[in-house]
Amino acid sequence: MKELTIWSEIKSLLVSYNFKDEEDIKGFRKALDKQLNQSAVERVIIIVNVPRGVDKTKLSPHFLIYYNAPSDYTWLGKLKDLQLKNELKHSFDLMLSFGKMNRKIERYVNKVEISRKILVNAELTNDPSYELELNSASEEPSEIVNFVIETLQKIDINES
Repeated sequence: MKELTIWSEIKSLLVSYNFKDEEDIKGFRKALDKQLNQSAVERVIIIVNVPRGVDKTKLSPHFLIYYNAPSDYTWLGKLKDLQLKNELKHSFDLMLSFGKMNRKIERYVNKVEISRKILVNAELTNDPSYELELNSASEEPSEIVNFVIETLQKIDINES
């Protein structure tokens, strides 16, 4: 009988990642793509939080990635990216937040129905909605992604 783990049961995945530089994003995306190709995940959305001063229009486009910048919000804090807004109307089996999520997008993500939320390589948060906090010793995107997926492959779905 096949073991049911958190990772083996995930069909939809929401990922939040904080932009460092374009090489970092490419490494992260490549590692995540490799893991997703070997998984049961059918739907993925990746929100990359881009800091002020970075021109998101010059970043490499990818059909799964929504670059989320301060300019994506009105002065009242409303999200202007209608496509992302529509994606966030769907429910997700799992959310992986790599680093602390941008507060503005977090307001929208908190309204999404998400079965499990996991925080990766972030300072402890007071948000009790995170079921698990994982910390990798590495700063290398591929090693972090592999660590997270390997950990989720070891956790029996009935234990969580």
